[in-house]
Amino acid sequence: MIALAGAAALAGALVQSATGFGFALILSPALFAVLDPYEAITTMLLLGPPLNALVLHDSAAGDARLRMLAPVLVAAVPGLVLGVIALELLSKPVLQVAVGAAVVAAALWQIRHHGGRIAAWAAGLASGALTTSISVSGPPVVLWLEGRGVTPGEFRATLAASFLALNVTGGAIVVAAGGIGAVRLDVVLPLLGLCLIGNYAGNHAHRRLAGPRFRLVALALVACTGVASFVAGLTSL
Repeated sequence: MIALAGAAALAGALVQSATGFGFALILSPALFAVLDPYEAITTMLLLGPPLNALVLHDSAAGDARLRMLAPVLVAAVPGLVLGVIALELLSKPVLQVAVGAAVVAAALWQIRHHGGRIAAWAAGLASGALTTSISVSGPPVVLWLEGRGVTPGEFRATLAASFLALNVTGGAIVVAAGGIGAVRLDVVLPLLGLCLIGNYAGNHAHRRLAGPRFRLVALALVACTGVASFVAGLTSL
């Protein structure tokens, strides 16, 4: 079963390096299938920072829209705490159904609308909660950024900066809540090597994605993730 996690880590790193997100969307379900929830969360939070740091390093200087991102990250802090509470109180199927429904609805809404300041705070709060509950923080920020009219390069770099901050802060909160004993270095280290390979391949794929194609890939990936999460949750209830 660890082979499944390895394949998911390779594919997730490739997709994230190409589009700016997708790592947790692909790897998280595989990790939850082979590890207990705390082990899966801590593994994701340990693998995320090096991968996102590499994406930022590959991006052009100034691509990351840090000033635009600031309210999202501020709103994410209470969300990170809420996510740890949800991880303790709610079952995984319930979380999957709720997340899936919310992601699909947000993707459909985003096709016709654009986000403002309230949307930024909502995206941050939701992304923080998802980081420490099921380690899938991307969809809220992806949908918010997609509505801001940023270029593919800015989209990718800004997401990497967001995930880097959320992973580091969320990891500290999970460890403080008792997750340090769940760190599995025998799993983390092999997956990290596969992530590096996936990142290299994804960097080349990123340069082939044009604007309209990039937007379609981003929204399609988010919507598919929401449907998969919803169905998986329903079948496990």
